[in-house]
Amino acid sequence: GEPFMTYKTTPYQVAQTIAQGLADSAAVARITYESFADDYSPAQDGMELNVDALMGEEEEEVEETEGSNTYLWDMTRPLVGPVSKCEFVKFDEKDGKTVFWHSSAHVLGEALEHLYGCKLTIGPPLASGFYYDSYMGTDALREDDYKPVEGEVQKIVKKKQSFERLVVTKEEALELFADNPFKVNILKTKVPDGTRTSVYKCGNLVDLCRGPHLAHTGKVKAFAATRHSATNWLGDTN
Repeated sequence: GEPFMTYKTTPYQVAQTIAQGLADSAAVARITYESFADDYSPAQDGMELNVDALMGEEEEEVEETEGSNTYLWDMTRPLVGPVSKCEFVKFDEKDGKTVFWHSSAHVLGEALEHLYGCKLTIGPPLASGFYYDSYMGTDALREDDYKPVEGEVQKIVKKKQSFERLVVTKEEALELFADNPFKVNILKTKVPDGTRTSVYKCGNLVDLCRGPHLAHTGKVKAFAATRHSATNWLGDTN
């Protein structure tokens, strides 16, 4: 077959050489790099700024503890150097669940934007699920909205929208999120000038996010809205 190549080969393609079922069932890859490619810069690739921590998305941390060169990696993201260890993580492992819930939160965020035009704030994974805080102005979510939300999620799931990782500068991110004061606040107060960060796109949703994510929205096989609550942005009751 075709040799593995930096900037071209993905974990999904590596898994395919073992078994197609493995490639399709893995939620994420855990990659340990021997080194990075000579022309690869983690800072330029948005890897040195933990956006999720800045946004308070630390409720369920992924485990990247084996070494400084070990990362959870999107299955469809090209590898950036020689790999000493490649593991394929499924839903039954903690990291697999975390990635699954995180991607599910993005799907929920997209559905909320479609239905209510709300402003998304943070949407972290939890130990047994996820949520997405959103600003709805003078409106509020009600139990009667659960079914419409679930229906919109199913439309998004059926489209199998790819989760695409993009790297942007702080200035580009400010322009991208100019109509969302909550994201702008995070960028202005937490992201240093002159740095780059990552965003993820699925369908017409673009969100400030470290990742990683599932390959596409079709991987979210089941979804249920179970509860909702009111909250304040950074403790501000106004």
